[in-house]
Amino acid sequence: MLSQSPAYKRHMQNLQNEIDAKNLHELQKLDLFNEKTFYRAFIRDILEAKKEIVIYSPFVTKFRSEFFRKTLETLKRRNIALFIFTRPLEEHEYLMRAEIKCALKDYEEMGACIFYLQGSIHEKVAIIDRAILWEGSLNILSQRESKEMMKRMANEDMAMQVMSYLGLNEKLAEGYKFQYERLYRSLVENSRFNFKVKIKEFLTEIAVPKLAKIPFIVSRAIISLFQGIMVIIKLIILLSIKLLTRF
Repeated sequence: MLSQSPAYKRHMQNLQNEIDAKNLHELQKLDLFNEKTFYRAFIRDILEAKKEIVIYSPFVTKFRSEFFRKTLETLKRRNIALFIFTRPLEEHEYLMRAEIKCALKDYEEMGACIFYLQGSIHEKVAIIDRAILWEGSLNILSQRESKEMMKRMANEDMAMQVMSYLGLNEKLAEGYKFQYERLYRSLVENSRFNFKVKIKEFLTEIAVPKLAKIPFIVSRAIISLFQGIMVIIKLIILLSIKLLTRF
């Protein structure tokens, strides 16, 4: 095998260095957005989310909750987890608290799990599927007229570093636990209601059609008996549910 000359080796090394430099430049390339271009790109990203969206926004307004309503309702139907980190109500100006409380209620109805962080947080961040990072000066849930800049990085390592820096991992674990508990309570309440309705319909279908052929006094007695049975069944159902929810 012919040996390569030092000049040839240096030439090949220079080519490799150029390739590495180009690749590094591509990795470090940032997509920059201002307040006019940010929201369209951000909504496109969150609508493509597969599992999870984290929004870290110190301030919220009713204007932005209405702006996001249609998008977040779509995500709720797709069971995309949404976590919002913001300041507690008492850290806002008194005159703004009613509007902020209303906006936060909107987000809860749209399926968000909200964390209130003490200490006048000021970071503005969004992380989608722990792979896409948005970071900059724009308050995602409140911006309206101010001039801002946001940068987008499709980089899983950067997203995970920011999550670790902000201490989000443990909080998200708590958030998922809360969501599962809320889902469980909802299922239990729905099962209670559905079971009661089905029992009532079943007993009504059995008893009511036959009453028309029975004398008045007898029918009144049967109705009273039926009502008593319904009370007993209701007590049995409540007792059963209490016993089941203990486990």
